[in-house]
Amino acid sequence: MKKFLSSGAWSLLNQFVRVGSLAAITIALGRHFGPQLFGSLAVGFALVRVFAVVTTFGLDRVLVRHLVDREEQAAAIVREAFWLKLGIAFLSYLTMLGLIFTFERGDTLLLAIAALAGGGLLFQAGDAFDYAFQAQGRFALSFFGRGVPILLSTTLKIGAILVNAPLLFFAALETVEAAIIAAALFVVYRRTISGSVSAKSAGTVAWRRLLVEGLPLLLSALAVMIYMRSDIIMLGKMAGYQVAGIYAAASQISEACVLFPVALMPALFPILVRWRRCGPEFYHRQFERLFLLAAAAGLLFSLTLTFGATTIVTFIFGSNYHSAANILIIHAWTILFIFIGITQSGYDVIEGLTWFAMFRTFIGALLNIGLNLILIPRHGAVGSAVATLVAQIFSSVLLNALHPGTRPILRMQFMSILLWPALRGLCRKDSAPKSASWQELANRVTLADG
Repeated sequence: MKKFLSSGAWSLLNQFVRVGSLAAITIALGRHFGPQLFGSLAVGFALVRVFAVVTTFGLDRVLVRHLVDREEQAAAIVREAFWLKLGIAFLSYLTMLGLIFTFERGDTLLLAIAALAGGGLLFQAGDAFDYAFQAQGRFALSFFGRGVPILLSTTLKIGAILVNAPLLFFAALETVEAAIIAAALFVVYRRTISGSVSAKSAGTVAWRRLLVEGLPLLLSALAVMIYMRSDIIMLGKMAGYQVAGIYAAASQISEACVLFPVALMPALFPILVRWRRCGPEFYHRQFERLFLLAAAAGLLFSLTLTFGATTIVTFIFGSNYHSAANILIIHAWTILFIFIGITQSGYDVIEGLTWFAMFRTFIGALLNIGLNLILIPRHGAVGSAVATLVAQIFSSVLLNALHPGTRPILRMQFMSILLWPALRGLCRKDSAPKSASWQELANRVTLADG
């Protein structure tokens, strides 16, 4: 627990800096350029972030697992992962530009934004060094290699706003930020880890095996990113960049609230693996508690944004974005289901359900796109928000009914959303005579770790 709290604190700080800096710059750019130009920038960045998911290829947790299991070959695995990610990034960048040029040839501004900001995809290869930090539980090094450069980049962006830099300059700064992060991760890795592990490459993980293992996670993450960003992209093309800018302002506020589960999951994942070794009864009971905690936290955020939407939007973005309040009220309720979905992600990886997780998110993405096509022409940005909420409910909760391995999770999720039945059920289980004592469970954890 002590190690989890330490790792979780550093991971939370890292995510807080990343999400907080992104939110601050997004707000500043929204106020600086207004809904029209800000909308064009948001659409361009959304395209780049979709292809950024392709660049990761779902290798983050796969590589962390291999680095934990084969610590003696960590240096060789990191080196192999770096070159693999660099090749994938290069192909992703060319594909993105090719698709934009083919289907949006007349939109030169969108092409320029994507070309300049998309250069950062190539520097994502530096994430391989961060995986080594995560495998050793040294999240402080991740902060110095990623959080500190983000703060530096944020300072550069604020300076550019103050000197009234042109729109495309901020697109180029996205690539500059990625380059600084990659360089910092490499320097921290060389000074703290690379000399402490073997550099011999015998028996490293073959790149084909990495691609096969990462493919379902890639498709799952890509589906998530599509139904998180497709609404902005589709609004930009179907309703105009101004409407997309209004929508992007509301979604930025709701997405910032997802910081906590995203930050804590990397630190919690090794503990989930240990819980599973303690037997199914203890394992499922702990997941029930995690779902209850996730639902309570998500509900708190959802209610806060619902009742304070108008005040929050006006305070953060100004009166030009007042219509974003109606969007935020709907978007706020996606937070509850995102919290629950992130909690399930660790279970999916441990239980080998990544392909079904990919199926759920893929169906969610298709549902979101289909509903957007129906609702945007009739209801504009509000219809798009409804589409996102419905897709999130299906992807995170309802589709779990289709697989026997996730039906127990569906029950836990329903109990957590109802809160009181879940709390009462947990209390009843803890008081049952057949439950193992906490000392016995602690001994199991000790034996499992040994």
